[in-house]
Amino acid sequence: MSASMLKPKDTFIPNTPDELTAAWVGEALRGAGETCTVDDIRVEPLGGGVGMTGQTVRVRIEGDGAPATAVAKFAASQAQTRGITESYDSYAREIRFYEGYAERVPVRTPRYLGADYDPGTHGQPGPVAVRIIESLPVGVKRWISRNTVKYLRPTKRRYALLIEDMGDAGSVYGLGEPPGDDELRAALTALAGVHASFWKSPELDQDDETFVQLVTSTPTLLSDVARTAALSVAEARYDWCGPAEREVLETATHRFPENITCANERWALVHGDSRSDNFMFPADGEAIILDWAMVSRGHPGFDVGYLLSSCLDADRIDSLGPLVEHYRGTLIGLGVDLDPAELRRGVDAAYEINAVLQLLTLTVFEGQGDNTGSEMADLWLPRVAAGLTHSW
Repeated sequence: MSASMLKPKDTFIPNTPDELTAAWVGEALRGAGETCTVDDIRVEPLGGGVGMTGQTVRVRIEGDGAPATAVAKFAASQAQTRGITESYDSYAREIRFYEGYAERVPVRTPRYLGADYDPGTHGQPGPVAVRIIESLPVGVKRWISRNTVKYLRPTKRRYALLIEDMGDAGSVYGLGEPPGDDELRAALTALAGVHASFWKSPELDQDDETFVQLVTSTPTLLSDVARTAALSVAEARYDWCGPAEREVLETATHRFPENITCANERWALVHGDSRSDNFMFPADGEAIILDWAMVSRGHPGFDVGYLLSSCLDADRIDSLGPLVEHYRGTLIGLGVDLDPAELRRGVDAAYEINAVLQLLTLTVFEGQGDNTGSEMADLWLPRVAAGLTHSW
């Protein structure tokens, strides 16, 4: 059923921080099992990093039995960012994770405190449309890729999610200042817990509503555009992009479709956006996983490679092999023995996928509203190239 055929709910759902009310917060908390009353609220901004796709605020709550603070999440205010994010149904997907999976994942993550959203479907093209798009000439694909962002329109769906305020429970490291190896080991330990908890679970084959395909449903289109347009942009833009780097980046564009297939193999529940700033690192060493908007089913190596490719530059790339082995050892300790070559296949796929995605960022998303131009690619792409040129 198309999203346009699904009617919005006839109840009040706040769609922006300004629309948040004490009455809605109280209803949400009680609906999530809290025994409380809410007399008043005060909304405060929270800082955001590179690539933020929504509005997140702190809510100070006055009442009896209610938490003193909570975090409220809403869709992006910028139309193009919201349209892109809605095409993956990410706002509703995160709510469904908190409603149906968060309590069953044996890792630290913010506690669910209530939510509501309008029904709808993701905006990814169906199988017939995908076949048509993938068969088009390269020039047409390039036009589609460059202009898709312009024509993605946000829906009128409303989304509001209330979760535990982690406050100053730990440090968060953005792409500009990635975490050290100790923190990365903690993050990988947490990811292993997520993966092991739903390893080869039949449930992953049943919940198609939550688990939208990772990354893209049109890999050939993006592969062709990255190879024919983006490589030259990167070569001209970056001093570090020499012959060896160009070779591995070009190889990544050729292998993008098979890597997307690998990433979407149904091994486990995966976070789907496991970059460094989606973790919080308390002093006790146990990482907290944040932001489940891209949660899906896929290859565990995708999460591992996605995280490490966001953090390890050329000066730290020798840590890649030992960190991957730490993840595998943790997984074994949880009762899952993943073959080293299979794990390597997933990690390599994640690195090459991110190479293509960051190349495309340079040409497709540069200057597009909340995506903050090419800042993410400038930080991430040299780290990806360092991993792809490293022998481990």
